[in-house]
Amino acid sequence: MKPALLIGAIGLALGGFLGYHKVYVPAQERARLIERQVDHEQARQLAQVKAAGLLQQAEEYRRRLPATPEPSWLVRKAVALGREAGIELASIIQEPPQPFPSFTRLGTSLQLTATYHELGALLDTIERSGDFIRVDRIEVSNPAKDGRAAVRLVLSTFHVPPVLEAPSATRTSRQ
Repeated sequence: MKPALLIGAIGLALGGFLGYHKVYVPAQERARLIERQVDHEQARQLAQVKAAGLLQQAEEYRRRLPATPEPSWLVRKAVALGREAGIELASIIQEPPQPFPSFTRLGTSLQLTATYHELGALLDTIERSGDFIRVDRIEVSNPAKDGRAAVRLVLSTFHVPPVLEAPSATRTSRQ
């Protein structure tokens, strides 16, 4: 074999070896690192989109609750729903708000006289209302000869503060 050919073959083998380990392998490592970073960023962005959707849904549900922990909100709603169902309320007793760590329970007790059909219409009106109002208890006396019964209805709802507060106007921007 000619020495020039041997030196060329050794040079080619050495160049291939060095090229593989000094150029190709580091480039592959960088490519894998970039792929991991892209995957991580895509996962982070997807998580943000899902979280934003859940926060928006929670905020939409929260709008169906009273804006403040005042029992008068529930009383106004109960009166309006009673009128919508064609029932006049005999008396309304507000329960004091019951604060819990994440929400406040609001309750009211209603006294009314209604037929079973009218009571059913009232309950249907409460269920179909856009607000979250729960019927905690119903007490119905034996109906009189005219078919009307004395009814005690206990309703409740919750005040839930906003999940995220709006950014304040006094917040300073970084420069």
